[in-house]
Amino acid sequence: MKPIGWNRVLVFGAHPDDEIIGCGGTLARLASEGAHTVVVTFTDGATGYSKLEEASDIVSMRRAESLASAKILGVSELINLEFPTQALINDRETYQKAVQIIRSVRPDVIFCHFGEDKHRDHQTVAALVDEARWKATENAQPDLGQPWYTQQMFFYEIHELFTHPSILVDTSEHFDKKIAALETQKSQLEVLPGVVSYCQGLSRARGYMAGTQYAEAFLASNLLPQKL
Repeated sequence: MKPIGWNRVLVFGAHPDDEIIGCGGTLARLASEGAHTVVVTFTDGATGYSKLEEASDIVSMRRAESLASAKILGVSELINLEFPTQALINDRETYQKAVQIIRSVRPDVIFCHFGEDKHRDHQTVAALVDEARWKATENAQPDLGQPWYTQQMFFYEIHELFTHPSILVDTSEHFDKKIAALETQKSQLEVLPGVVSYCQGLSRARGYMAGTQYAEAFLASNLLPQKL
């Protein structure tokens, strides 16, 4: 399997576990190839409970689950901004935080949510990160870091699937890590019944498209062109 060649990778997700569903296999593959991988979660996941008795502890539970999954996937750095779930907004504070992170990490590629996903938090992350990638290139606000042009940005699949993906990443050798990471999210397995089977089936379908056993599909952002 030829190395992909991305050395610094930045993933934005709305909730703990989104990065596993959307690009867990790709993250594990890139980590195995020596990439520095940073996962940023915007919200605390406070609404992700299926039992009333879990409500008071769900944030700490999900924090522990995220640490466990990050270890399995080989994530270099895990950041949780702890904004309130279902209340994430594309305001100045959140937008500038995304710009600051992009300038700090200086990634070769960014992965984040697709703007047509059903969840309001997913939609917000997609919009503000897409714009923040552009804003990070401008020679303005040095207090947020020095300008950085991220060459590529891709949206990943959670709820809505891509009719015509831009790229397919072969995750066959790392698929077991994706599933193992997903299974650490014990608090979410009843919130999202069947999610493991869903990821297995989707990875097989994308693998069929790619001519491999398993794969993940991504759609390129067209807001900025790639510079050669």
